Amino acid sequence: MININVNLVGDVKFSTSMKDDEKVKIANFSLVKKYRKDKEYTNCSVYGDRIEIVKDFEKGDFINGFGYFKECTKDSKTYKNFIVKSLNKIEKKKKKTKRTNDMDFSTQEIDALKVFVMGIVTDTGTKKKV
Repeated sequence: MININVNLVGDVKFSTSMKDDEKVKIANFSLVKKYRKDKEYTNCSVYGDRIEIVKDFEKGDFINGFGYFKECTKDSKTYKNFIVKSLNKIEKKKKKTKRTNDMDFSTQEIDALKVFVMGIVTDTGTKKKV
């Protein structure tokens, strides 16, 4: 079992398959992990009720997954697939927006303004530069 943190490459594809005369829900998608100049692509599969987790995933989302790799050979080619046991999207932190004309100040900024204003008020009678 391994833990991976990667980005979703494309849209999630949903399908069903028959196993032991029972329909099994499947979600397939690809993830990419970037290394300096290289990229490693990983095909992933989620089965059963776990597909509910990936329904809201979108291309570019940062994903944390826990599972294992399974290899299969088909027509003399070996395919490596990551079988997901648990999965979640890691939310990006919202960037702070640049303040324009809003009046939302921190306590430190308010204290600094008070000192500045008080300096101007007390010094205007003596005509000192502040």
